Amino acid sequence: MKENVFNREAKVIRKARSLLSGDVFQQEDGKQSYRDLLMEYEKLVRQSKRLLKMGDRMQHALSSLNEELQLREQTYRGIFENATEGIYRTDAQGTLLEVNTALANMLGYESAEEYLDSADEIGTAFNNHHVLGQYNEMLNSKQVVKGMQAKLRCAEGDTVWAEINAGVIESQSAEGKQVAGVVGVIADITERKRMMREMCRLARTDCLTSLWNRGYFVELATQEIVRCKRFDNDLSILLVDVDYFKRVNDRFGHDVGDKVLVGVADTLRETLREVDVIARFGGEEFVVMLPDTGLQAAQQAARRVRNAMREQVFAYDQKHPIKVTVSIGVTAYQDSSMSLDLLLKRADTAMYSAKHKGRDRVEYCPLDSVG
Repeated sequence: MKENVFNREAKVIRKARSLLSGDVFQQEDGKQSYRDLLMEYEKLVRQSKRLLKMGDRMQHALSSLNEELQLREQTYRGIFENATEGIYRTDAQGTLLEVNTALANMLGYESAEEYLDSADEIGTAFNNHHVLGQYNEMLNSKQVVKGMQAKLRCAEGDTVWAEINAGVIESQSAEGKQVAGVVGVIADITERKRMMREMCRLARTDCLTSLWNRGYFVELATQEIVRCKRFDNDLSILLVDVDYFKRVNDRFGHDVGDKVLVGVADTLRETLREVDVIARFGGEEFVVMLPDTGLQAAQQAARRVRNAMREQVFAYDQKHPIKVTVSIGVTAYQDSSMSLDLLLKRADTAMYSAKHKGRDRVEYCPLDSVG
């Protein structure tokens, strides 16, 4: 349509030129002639044509840009709505502008709209004000939060462990760059936390008896000795060995032997205090740390353990009860010169003394005994 208009104008100009050939329209007073006016008009038409073409190119460019923006918006919306991680966006004041369905569901809400109706800002989800302060401090100082772990409060009062990554969005204005808001991504790491705790527990636990293992006992006992040296606390150690355990394995098999060891561990738990640290030290040997307990009280605890073992039936083989006894060595922390190695050595000496004196008994290493 536009090209047809230009063609008609061109025909008019050519016809006018043929009529205005020569100088018949030149005026004597030197003013502009009709020919000059016609040439000016032709010039304006050419300029208009160039401008219209330029406008067409700009319009095409704008259309392409709009299409690209729409595609980017659709891509963003697709990621926003279908991401398994929670996503949120706030304004410069921290007010929530939008959240995706994944974040709403993570926090116990059925929809994003329901969550936005209940929360004005992301800070309301934090279960700890100190952690919220750290989050705000990182955004203010570094304009980014990376890998921050925090407990978030859910709709029904439960909590989830979350990992938060967020960053400040800036906009350009006449005054320079301005903070426009924050975009953040939240991942639910509750199951990851549970698995890590379970892995740590398994690394510290004896797989048969579920008592602490030797390595973790040494770690706990070393820490307790440090406290003893600092606060002059009492501390005692029991070393418990199952008597004639090899006979149980040889006669009844290792499956029955394992049942006996589990029964010994259960009896230790039931007989001793919750604060006492019980561990399987290796094979049929168990070790007990008694915090805030002197030698006399430790001997009494050891005798209770020995008596409880005498009365227990640990397993059956063809309806015959299997019972075992234990030999127990007792020692106590004396002064700041004592180490865990020395305590264990003295407890071991006392335990072998009980073995040599007939088993099923308690022996102690005197406080003034030299290791």
